[in-house]
Amino acid sequence: MEKLFHDTFVEERNRVWLATHHLDSEVYRWWIDIRDDPRTDWAAITWKRFKELLLTTYFPQSVKRQMEKDLRGLRQGNRTVAEYEREFSRLLRCVPFVVRDNENKARIFEIGLLPSIFRLVQASNLPTYREVVNRALIVEKGAEISKEEREAFDRGKKNDKRLRVAVRHIYEAVEASEELV
Repeated sequence: MEKLFHDTFVEERNRVWLATHHLDSEVYRWWIDIRDDPRTDWAAITWKRFKELLLTTYFPQSVKRQMEKDLRGLRQGNRTVAEYEREFSRLLRCVPFVVRDNENKARIFEIGLLPSIFRLVQASNLPTYREVVNRALIVEKGAEISKEEREAFDRGKKNDKRLRVAVRHIYEAVEASEELV
């Protein structure tokens, strides 16, 4: 909804009305109960307050705690940095209260990186999340390029070795034929 409101320039005062228009079943009945309650102070239900009420009702503390645990325990594993960053961002959107500030967000993300990437990123001591993500992407790409170069070099060494072996066999064959003559 936030994206829709932003992209379509929906004013703050119209957001609750528009959002409640899209509610279904149980959630809609919840809203009707709030709306029809004579004690409800309509002026107090801002967009921010509406989100708080909705999240308190349908996003219990136990789920929040589990998602916070999932976020803090998230590791890159066999994902690329970009894939890890997408999952990190997805979880963080659900539990934004987990991070105190941009630097704390960067540190939490950093901890989940593969050790080989983490060491190089952490040594840079970057202050922002975006800088940490960008550095991790650069380190990952550099490691990928190094691996490709190393593999190409190793293939070249194998080809050189095969060539040396073939030349030695030809030389030995020539020597053997000369001995026969």
